Amino acid sequence: MGRTRREVLSGTAGALATGAFAGCTGRLQEIAGEETLEDGGYAAFFTLFDFARHVGGETFAFENPVPVGTMGHRYEPGPDLATEVASHQAFVYLDVEGFQRWALDAAEAIERDHPSVQLIDALEGIELREYDNENAHTENENTHTDDANTATDDANTDTDDHDDETDDRLGDFDPHYWTDPVLAAESVENVIAGLQEADPENEDVYAENGEAYLDRLDELHRTFETGLADRDHDVVVVAAHDSYQYLAERYGLRIHSPQGVSPHAQPSQEEISETIELIDRNGIDVVLADHFESADLANTIVRDSNASEVQRISPAEGTTVEWNERGWGYIEQMENINLPALQAAVGINA
Repeated sequence: MGRTRREVLSGTAGALATGAFAGCTGRLQEIAGEETLEDGGYAAFFTLFDFARHVGGETFAFENPVPVGTMGHRYEPGPDLATEVASHQAFVYLDVEGFQRWALDAAEAIERDHPSVQLIDALEGIELREYDNENAHTENENTHTDDANTATDDANTDTDDHDDETDDRLGDFDPHYWTDPVLAAESVENVIAGLQEADPENEDVYAENGEAYLDRLDELHRTFETGLADRDHDVVVVAAHDSYQYLAERYGLRIHSPQGVSPHAQPSQEEISETIELIDRNGIDVVLADHFESADLANTIVRDSNASEVQRISPAEGTTVEWNERGWGYIEQMENINLPALQAAVGINA
């Protein structure tokens, strides 16, 4: 797939880490010389933290450095986090460009200066979707199930050019694989293997904890399959940046987003008008908005179309104070936020 940053940097492995980690090499080397590390580990953002805490349980604790209410891709830490992460036994992250640069820099610095820390790439073995930078709006074409191929051709308006989205911040691959519970399970298996390697004395504990969580993810997948089966149409309008292509591919949906794939882009008036026309032609009643973004675009589209309601959907990349108080993790967000919202969006009265 060509996504692994360390493969790209194989010829320059001795180079210093950049960005927030510049100037930290000396301290990292001091930690690397110590015989012991602090117990537990770090996970780079909420989703990975939730996976890791279910596998580690009470035996291997994890911390999430990203504040509540902040998305993983928007978080930029101070320089002290480099040392803090490197002082613990494990670091779970995604080895993909364009998502969390600080995490890639941390992993590179740890691999070079502190090999005692277990680096766990939660993406290992998972094939990511490649962005089409010429048509950044492209929906999940060529990957639809047979049911999705029967959806209205009106959704093909998603392939309109959106040149202002092709900035360097995107990277080449869509990292939001975890919106698909099946791929999320593959990621959890990577965490299990990583913790077993880091702490072989407790490998049975991690296997048992992981198996229990994998069972829950399998149940979540079957719940989505059943819950989305009896729908009126396949097209889902998301008036936010499109984080949901993996979910759409898994369950035969077709995502239309006037904003496209970049969280930094702003839709043009033409793209908004095309979205309104699509809604009206297909009798779509519910427009989805991202929990972690403004609903202004969704409200504008509903006001100017025949749609009647905005509902919120979550990329399951972060959390809120309310969800924390309820004890919600990734699975609970998918069950309690995303499934009802998607059912409403495709005309199912749950």
